[in-house]
Amino acid sequence: MSTETWNNAAEQISQRPETRRVVTRARAFWTHLAISSAIVGAACAVIFFVWYPYPYFQAAGAWNVLRVLIGVDLVLGPLLTLIVFKPGKWGLKFDLAFIALVQIAALVYGLTIIHRERPYFMVFALDRFYLLSGPDVDAAKLAEGRAAGRVDDKPLRGPVLVRANRPTDTEGLQRLLDETIFGGQPDIERRPEYWQRFADDDGQVVGRSRPLTELHAARPDAAAKIAALAAKLGRTEDQIRFLPLIAKNRDVSVIIDAATGVPIDVVDVDPWISGAPAPP
Repeated sequence: MSTETWNNAAEQISQRPETRRVVTRARAFWTHLAISSAIVGAACAVIFFVWYPYPYFQAAGAWNVLRVLIGVDLVLGPLLTLIVFKPGKWGLKFDLAFIALVQIAALVYGLTIIHRERPYFMVFALDRFYLLSGPDVDAAKLAEGRAAGRVDDKPLRGPVLVRANRPTDTEGLQRLLDETIFGGQPDIERRPEYWQRFADDDGQVVGRSRPLTELHAARPDAAAKIAALAAKLGRTEDQIRFLPLIAKNRDVSVIIDAATGVPIDVVDVDPWISGAPAPP
């Protein structure tokens, strides 16, 4: 082919009207659903694996907010696109922009609430653990505790471990009782001024814990789950014990090392068995 022929052919191709692929309603729906699924999937990965590692999600009750987020971003958004989309429709760009804005607002709101209420502290007090979020604790008192070295920084996954101790002197104990009973102040598990680093445990955790065999015997419906703990942790049942964990949604059992008292797992089993102190 000569140069002249090639140039003529190229000129004819360049002068052809552009053919555009028409986006159908079904294609718009599936595209919207795919994008929404990717965004919601990434958000859920952060929630389940970083903010609420198992089983804190169930214990903290984050599902109530998450299902609204999923309903708006994964169901309602693509469904509205399916309803309003029509190729060439006047105002279509505005409709799609409004749908996207609603989805973004729901996503930001939901993630803000879920992040704020994530398990931030796991506090041992008296004979049980408490799972608390950041807003449950006075920020100024927490800053003082961190500055004094009594509270560690939060790890990437899971809550900060601390111990709460009542005053040992009569005057301090009386002041605490007056503040909690008559002054409307929270008890020691929510007050960083009474906290200490969990690593400084003096044996209280182990002393207050109960043998795993008792939980095994009291919860036959969860026997397989409890029995699997020893194999999962590579220990015998005599080497692990349990304590209650009080959370916002439901109470579960903390599995601790029988020698050190350090929590090594959490199992979604009701910890309140016969002979154990009742929850407050």
